[in-house]
Amino acid sequence: MDKRIILYVIACLLIVGLLLLTFFPGIIQAWKDSGKGLEDKCSPESGYTEESWREHMSHHPNIYKECLE
Repeated sequence: MDKRIILYVIACLLIVGLLLLTFFPGIIQAWKDSGKGLEDKCSPESGYTEESWREHMSHHPNIYKECLE
């Protein structure tokens, strides 16, 4: 009985995690960027053009407000 409850809890956590990643796909990138310095944070990541990086930053104004000024 206890093993079943633990498995249900793990399954629910996995489902919630997958839903978060589905609805907010840039959340991991934004979380990684939240601890970087200003120069590192404002420069485009690999795979982004300057324009697409500015668009990405505009979706997270609380993290990139210094870059968008």
